[in-house]
Amino acid sequence: MKLILHSLAGILLLFLPNIVAAQSLAVSPTKLEVPTGASQTSLTVKADGGGAAVLQMRVMSWREGQDPNKLKPTRDVVVSPPVAKLKPRQELTVRIVRTKKRAVRRRECYRVLVDRLPDRRTNGQVVKLQVRHSLPLCFSS
Repeated sequence: MKLILHSLAGILLLFLPNIVAAQSLAVSPTKLEVPTGASQTSLTVKADGGGAAVLQMRVMSWREGQDPNKLKPTRDVVVSPPVAKLKPRQELTVRIVRTKKRAVRRRECYRVLVDRLPDRRTNGQVVKLQVRHSLPLCFSS
C-alpha cells in the first residue's frame, strides 16, 4: 500500500509544475522606522520564481496598533516606482518619500503594500495567487 501511495505521489510531482505556478516575493526590511528629521527611506524587493514579476507598490494611511487591514488611501507619502517589472531573482530598491508639508507630530504611521500581481499570460489550469506584503512605516518627530 505504501509503495502505491509513494508511486502516486511521485507521478503527481511530475505534473505539479503545470498545475501551480510558484511565485514568491522577498521584502527587506520588514519594518520601516524613519528617524526624526528624515523624510525618506528605502525598501529592497526581490522577485523569486521562474518568470518575470509585475509589482505594484502603494502607501496607505494606518493607525499604529489597529488592524493592519484597516487602511485609507493617502498622498502624504509616495513610493517610487509605483509599478515595476522584474526578471527572475532580480532586486529592486524602492524609494519611499513623505511629501506632506506639515512637520511630523509625535508619530505618523502608514502601511506600504507590495503586491506581486498574477501573471496574466498563463493559460490552462493554473492556480493564480496575488502575493502581498504589508509593511509598517512610521515617521518620528
